[in-house]
Amino acid sequence: MQKTLLCQIQCLVTGNLDLENSRIQRLPKKLTVTGSLNLAYSDVTELPRILNVGGHINLAHSKITYLTNGLQVKSDLSLMGTKLTTLPPYLYVGGNLYLANTAIKELSTFLVVEGNVYLGGAPVQSIPEKATIRGNIYQ
Repeated sequence: MQKTLLCQIQCLVTGNLDLENSRIQRLPKKLTVTGSLNLAYSDVTELPRILNVGGHINLAHSKITYLTNGLQVKSDLSLMGTKLTTLPPYLYVGGNLYLANTAIKELSTFLVVEGNVYLGGAPVQSIPEKATIRGNIYQ
């Protein structure tokens, strides 16, 4: 039996949405979370096409395989331990970006990170000329 959220098409969560360790595989097509979104260790494989999150997004060790082009994160974005191999173009991160233990080899074109980037052993080999990182990059 496939589990889904009760609001299958559009959903508003006032506050945080914590689905850590959840077996839910799909989120609504339109999701607004006024606080933070925690999908760490979850079975979710992709984020909604229309996603608004007021805080950070934690996808650490989740089964996420794809991030939407132009994803905007107002605070931190954690992708640690995911199977992701690329970042989407035009990704905006208002805080820090955590990439430890991923297979990401290159930061995306037009990436903007207002804070630091923590590679943690990710095999990033180059940083695009048009990427903007306002903080530091830590190996």
